[in-house]
Amino acid sequence: MVTIEELTVADGKVQGTMVSAPGGEGHPNMILIQAKHGYLMCGYLNMEAAEKFGDAAVLGGGADFQAILQNPIKGMTTAAAKAGIREGMTGGEAVALLNSEC
Repeated sequence: MVTIEELTVADGKVQGTMVSAPGGEGHPNMILIQAKHGYLMCGYLNMEAAEKFGDAAVLGGGADFQAILQNPIKGMTTAAAKAGIREGMTGGEAVALLNSEC
């Protein structure tokens, strides 16, 4: 099942897309939260490809939208770092920055 929701992060709107357990029962969800200037993705998605394409991408973890926004980020692309993303930020802080006018 695919869930698409409009989420509010730091007074801005972003789109969350979640594919429930794409690998079958017992597997984690696939999550992507799209902002104006980049995105927050789960480990199912490919950080190396995001880097290759020059995307401002941030890697996070969590079972649902709220968890991935609340948890600390696990990595970022070069473009995300140039946009101001820093280690120690939560997914929500990173998405808020990527959704701002950078």
